[in-house]
Amino acid sequence: MSVTCFGNGRLALGFGDQKINLHVAGRELSLHASHPTPGSADFCLLSSTEIGEWISHLQSLQVPISEGPVERTGAMGCITSVYIHDPDKNLIEIAKYI
Repeated sequence: MSVTCFGNGRLALGFGDQKINLHVAGRELSLHASHPTPGSADFCLLSSTEIGEWISHLQSLQVPISEGPVERTGAMGCITSVYIHDPDKNLIEIAKYI
């Protein structure tokens, strides 16, 4: 595990080609779980499928898209992401490396 800094001084824990973004309680970004609590974490699922296909699939299932597609910083470089919330309102990112 390694600690990495990205964006505007944000921190993440890196595990090979995966990472967990850390959030400061009370200073969450605008896109987060509906009810963030200390110790909770959002997560990202990497996919080899094009994000456009994910968007079509999610729309066909009537899963609301919270944000995306957007470019973000992944553990190994730039990614294109789409964000949804699970039934418990946790934030899930689906991403593909550019």
